[in-house]
Order: sequence, then structure tokens, then C-alpha cells
Amino acid sequence: MTTAPTPHDPGPSVWLEAAAARWPDHPFLDDGSTSISYALAAERCAELAGWLHHLGLCRGDRLLIAAPNRLELPLIIFAALRLGAVFSLLPSQLQPAGLIKILDPCEPTLLLLDASTRSLAQAAEGRCRVVQIEAAAPGTPPAPVACHADDPAFLVFTSGSTGTPRGVILTHGNVAFVTPAIQARLGYQPEDRIGVFLPLAFDYALYQIFLACLSGAAIHLGRPEMTGPGLPQLLDHQKISVLPGVPSLFSGLIRLLEHRTRPLPRLRVLTNTGEHLPPTRIDRLGELLPQARLFPMYGLTECKRVSILLPEEYAAHRDSVGRALDGTRVFTVDAAGQPLPPGQSGELAVQGPHLSPGYWNAPAETAARFRLVQGVRTLFTGDRGTVDAAGFLRFEARADFLIKHRGTRLNPAEIEEAAAALPGVTGAGCAMDEAGDLLHLFLTTHEPAPQPAAVLARLAEVLERAKLPDRVHVLPELPRTANHKLDRKSLRALASAR
Repeated sequence: MTTAPTPHDPGPSVWLEAAAARWPDHPFLDDGSTSISYALAAERCAELAGWLHHLGLCRGDRLLIAAPNRLELPLIIFAALRLGAVFSLLPSQLQPAGLIKILDPCEPTLLLLDASTRSLAQAAEGRCRVVQIEAAAPGTPPAPVACHADDPAFLVFTSGSTGTPRGVILTHGNVAFVTPAIQARLGYQPEDRIGVFLPLAFDYALYQIFLACLSGAAIHLGRPEMTGPGLPQLLDHQKISVLPGVPSLFSGLIRLLEHRTRPLPRLRVLTNTGEHLPPTRIDRLGELLPQARLFPMYGLTECKRVSILLPEEYAAHRDSVGRALDGTRVFTVDAAGQPLPPGQSGELAVQGPHLSPGYWNAPAETAARFRLVQGVRTLFTGDRGTVDAAGFLRFEARADFLIKHRGTRLNPAEIEEAAAALPGVTGAGCAMDEAGDLLHLFLTTHEPAPQPAAVLARLAEVLERAKLPDRVHVLPELPRTANHKLDRKSLRALASAR
């Protein structure tokens, strides 16, 4: 079991070099055609640090990177950390208007693009230097910068309450605390191969790079489009033993394995976050992949990870996402921000060394989300849930996802979970048409698709009347965000349009 470092641990800026010293010949990165050992990765990282320094990147400068997953990205990340710069990975689907909203508050020194994102260059003109990743060349590495726990390491841009992106600041100390705390629960091993198919702009995928360096595991770096029909064969061929995923990925994997059984004996760890994975899906994965241990998790960008449920705890806590990480605390508060007794539903609040300092150049939003509770700095998550006397957290819903239908306040996830359990249903999403006071249920299905009337009849057996959808629609696929979470904003637009 890994021990969490003190807040003064130098953290991620030295993790790649430390891993190279301990496991020099172990594979670190591969994309199916090229493999890079830890020793070679550390060497190339130093050269890239020299290249970035030659381009003008120095300590405290911001570096934006907009590119799909590629082998250079983890090396550029560690090169930026070596320089003491603050990096941010942006979704490769980002549009010029969205980039401008990030450029203005961030004021980056450098923007790195690749061939697929070069159309963003014009939006950055006059705001920062723009360079193609393909132009990277070995440079003379400067001396590594001694980073402190409070120094920002990277920014993760998320949508604020106004729709304007806000940059969540994660410090070297945040990363140095939370990554070993996660590793202590998950137990990655030097022999593991981690299949990263989610975009590295999603911090869940990014932290797999840090976890690999702490454990000596290898990263197989893929892309989201690889999670289609060929996924089981790819997992088998690449000898993947750890698969970080989200519910849509696991639902697809279940469907593929049901269609054509493939044992995947090397797959030993599955981790889920981003959205709630229904127990019906967890049970089915256990049937199809009995050798794999599944870890449901809950977290937010503002603190990375809150809780992890161990596989051996699942039978007794099927509706839980686990206990808080060691050295942290999670509890519920009432509308006045006062702690509630164990088991009482309220807003989830988090305390610990993994809490972000706040949002980049956004003091008002920072003050609203990070407040003192009994003298301790606390993250108010905006999520509702319960924490029982034994510390097991049950997530209920995001406050802004709750729906009022027929005078009843309800959680769409409850309806979605009930629908996902029906035969033939592979995915579900609920949205409200406020103008018509109509609740719409959108489904993806096996062929032949169940009829809407049959779906409603089955749902009426398990849901109260106020929770029954007014309309049921079958879609080829549900809308997803860049991080492959259910895109509820797009669902609401679909509901209104129908």
C-alpha cells in the first residue's frame, strides 16, 4: 500500500524521473505501434523541456494544449511541470469561440496545436504564440525548477454556472497528496497495462499518467473512437489489465461481450466515475468478467477524487460510491451550510489537502464554492447525497440536474436507472420540457427496439406516477460531452424540440 506524501513532497514534477530510475526498462507509453520505456520517456521529456523553454515558456507561464490523445502529450505535460509552467489540456473538439473564452482569463504564453486542431490558430492570433506539436525538436534542457506544494501545476477548464469556462487550479501539493491516496485504494502494479481511451483533457484520464509513474505500470494510449465494436479484441490484443471507464463505455462493453463472449482474463481492474454506474450494470460486468474487480468512484475536478468503493464492500453497500480517501473527509450540510447528522440527506461537502485553491481569476466563484465549516476550508460540491455512520457515501444527484414534474421534485438518474434495467435497453437519459411540463425519456436499444408503450408499462411497475415519463424516444445514440458523460444540456434541447 502506498503512503500519501506530505504536502511538501515535490510531487509530479519529479515522478517521471523517479520512475525512470526505478523501472528504466519498463514500458511507459505505447499507442499500438510505438512503445517508449520510462528511461526513454524521461530523456525525451528533458529534451521537450528544452524546446518549450526555447519557445519562451518559463516558471508560472501558462501552456495550453489542444490535441487528441497522442504519445507526445504525456511527455509535454511532464516537460511543462519540469519547467514550473502551468499546463492545461483542452478538448480536441474545442471551437474557436470556446478557445477565446479560455484565452482571455488564462493569458497563456504558448498554445500547442496539432494537424487536427490547427483551425484554432486564428482565434489565438495576437493573444499568444501558437506552435504545432509536429514542430517539436530536441532542445538543451534547463535545470529543473524546484516546485513548491502551493505552486499551480495545471488548470482544468469546466463550464461555470454562466456557461463561461472556469479554470480549476490544481497545485503540485494537491496532486502529490491525492494520487498516492487513489493508488492506495486501487493498487496498480508494475505489470499492469492501463487502457486509456478517454481524452487526456478529462482529468480522470490525465491522472492515469500520474498513477502509472507511481506504480510502474504501462499506459496504452488510445482514443475514444476505439471503444466501438472492436474494443474486446483490442483489450485482449493489447493485454489491458486496468480499464478506467465511464458508464457509456461499460454499457457498450457489456453489449459487445453479450453478443460475442470473450473472457479477457488479463482484465483485473475496472474503475468508473463521471456518472453513476447502476448496480444492474455492475452485476452484469461481474457475470461477464468474474476475474475483474470493479471500483465505483465519486469525485469532482475541484478535488479530483472524493471516495472509492472497494469491490469487497459492494455486496453490503450496493448503492454507495465508497468511503472518503484516507486523510480526507466528506459529510452533508443543510441549506445554511451546517453539518448534518450521519445518514441525513443534504449537500455533500469535502475537506482535505486535495482541495483546489479555487478558480483561475474568478474570486467570486471561488468564494461561493470554497467556504469555512467549523473553521476548516470546505468544498461545497453542489451534489446531494448521504454519508452514513460508517462513512459510506451515497450520491443522489447534482442539485442543478433535479427535475420538477407534476409538482414532484425528482432525480432523473432514478428514472434512467430503472429504464436501463429493462430488457433491450442499452442507455437512458431523461430531460424536462419546461414549457410543456413534459418529461422525456431518451433510450438507446438493441434490435428490435422495445415499443414506447411497453417501456412505460414496465416503468409503471417500479416507479411512482409522478416519475413516469410523458414521452419515450429511441435514438441511435445519446448525446455525450467531450468527456463521454451524458450531455444533459443537449437532452434538454432535444426535449424542447420534440
